[in-house]
Amino acid sequence: MARPSRKDQILDAALACFAELGYDATRIRHIADRAGVSESALYRHYPSKDAVAQELYQQYFDLYAQRLRAIADAPGGAEERLRAVVRTTLALYRAHPAAFTFALLRLPSFLPALPAGTTYPMDVLTGIVHSGQRAGAVRNGQPNLLAAIFLGCMLRPIIVATFAAPGALNLLGDDRHDAVIEEAALAALRRPAGRTRMRATK
Repeated sequence: MARPSRKDQILDAALACFAELGYDATRIRHIADRAGVSESALYRHYPSKDAVAQELYQQYFDLYAQRLRAIADAPGGAEERLRAVVRTTLALYRAHPAAFTFALLRLPSFLPALPAGTTYPMDVLTGIVHSGQRAGAVRNGQPNLLAAIFLGCMLRPIIVATFAAPGALNLLGDDRHDAVIEEAALAALRRPAGRTRMRATK
């Protein structure tokens, strides 16, 4: 009889270890102990800590991409979609803070190893920007550059909050800053005064 898979248990344990100890300080034995499995059992599923982390990264990377794809495919104008992107990003961060910050901070390590056919959030966002430009709602400029600027407006505050002194910037339990992040991100893409602008949402 085949042994039941413990992969979900191992992934959850790894994420907890990465959040508490830091990725570099985490060892296979830490993950195995947290998951309640032997190191040999863990190695039956994953050949290394990096393999565990790569699967975690892809899992949450794909989740974010799927959420953005749903926004891109939904009816509505540029501003409506871009506001939805900001709100979805902050909601996902609050729902999965350890996973979100892990994926965000380990981007250079695991992004190159994603498999062919992966949907990239940046590509989806670039498509939304390009569509907004065609409709005259988004400023001129290379779409992927504008998408990167927009993404930075959303993600940089999360990075700052992650490393800030306790109480300095709380985005997890305090949504009072959401409107500032949302308006700053949209302002970066609006056309200059005197040209067609994104219509304000009532």
